[in-house]
Amino acid sequence: MTDDYTNNLPDPEIVARAAGEAAAPRVLEDYSDAIEILRDKKFTFREIAKWLGKNFGIQADHNSVWRAFTKYMDNCEAHEEAQADEELEREEAIAEAEANGTLRVLAHAPVPATEATVAEKAATENPKAASQKAKRKKKK
Repeated sequence: MTDDYTNNLPDPEIVARAAGEAAAPRVLEDYSDAIEILRDKKFTFREIAKWLGKNFGIQADHNSVWRAFTKYMDNCEAHEEAQADEELEREEAIAEAEANGTLRVLAHAPVPATEATVAEKAATENPKAASQKAKRKKKK
């Protein structure tokens, strides 16, 4: 029964030759120059992924574009790029909302923090510590 199974499989040498002749797949990293040019033009990683797909049929998402772009950066530089991209996307979303008339700005009233409210909160969270502070004040 084993002989029948192995006879149905192709010769390993044929498979190895075919693998040697196969073209290597392109990876997104191969397009790092184009990605860098588009980043210099203030494209977001999401926009770059769409641009690559629309113009060249390169299927990529914004995460894979970011990984290819930051592959040789240290963690700090990569983090700064991610923050810059988020800020750029936020600015574009605000501009689009303003243009569409859908921007809503909510005013947040700050809650005043006084020494009394901070002390009251501390007393309720840790009554033992508050009573120890009171004892120390009495000793002085």
